[in-house]
Amino acid sequence: MLNKIKFFNLLIYFSFILIFNTCGTNNQCGVNAKIIYQLGFPGCDYLIEINEQLYEAENLNEWQNFLFYVDTQYVDLDYVFTNEISICSGLEKINIFCLRNI
Repeated sequence: MLNKIKFFNLLIYFSFILIFNTCGTNNQCGVNAKIIYQLGFPGCDYLIEINEQLYEAENLNEWQNFLFYVDTQYVDLDYVFTNEISICSGLEKINIFCLRNI
């Protein structure tokens, strides 16, 4: 009986690992956005425009490989609100967890 319980728990554990590993491999981000390069604003060089609203990405430094340093860059992204307001821009902050150039 104890072996059946251990086997069942092990089966559940590996099922969760399989599910979580397959969810992150599609490389699709769901929201169209623009990254706007604002040269001249120290500390907040980039603003994110989503549905005509501006935001500041708190973790954009994690995505430096995707930034082209142009005035406007079109991307797809997924994000969550941080419930914080930026000191330099006065905009609501977001965290980006998926970013793909269009």
